[in-house]
Amino acid sequence: MKRIGGLLLLLLLWAAGHTSDLEIDHIRILTGRQGSFLELQVSYPLEDTLWLKVVRTDRSKGVFEVREGGRYRPVEEIPIPHGVSNFGLRTTYRIRLVGGSYKPGEEVPVTLLFPAGALVTLPAKVEALDESSPLIRVALGAIAAALVLLFIRAIRRRRAAGASDRAR
Repeated sequence: MKRIGGLLLLLLLWAAGHTSDLEIDHIRILTGRQGSFLELQVSYPLEDTLWLKVVRTDRSKGVFEVREGGRYRPVEEIPIPHGVSNFGLRTTYRIRLVGGSYKPGEEVPVTLLFPAGALVTLPAKVEALDESSPLIRVALGAIAAALVLLFIRAIRRRRAAGASDRAR
């Protein structure tokens, strides 16, 4: 029994050591018609790779996905290498939240489990997902620019016509 207790203590100290080196920032949940996704930034200063094994909220579980060939496929875990890693909708790895719904504005506790029991729980703000296509945004910007240009030309023509009338 003492050996098991000693082993558990050693594992807890090892896990606490990894967790203390780990920094998680900019955590939020994006939700929309495409689903709900966890977005976060992880800073990990150690040279070995840490693995994210489980993500849970009070109403859903995280499904890890990796982008390959323009499509995402599920994976069992996400590697956290040395340095800063970002996870979101358009990154190589993303975390889809499955099983519950979220409302923009609410705050949800998110629990992340790393190997050997390193456990971190943080609050994440829920935000609405901007689901407009980048192509649509570019097209709307081009239309707005064209309308501004036409408006400026119309003003210049009026001024030119007014100046020619005064010259007569």
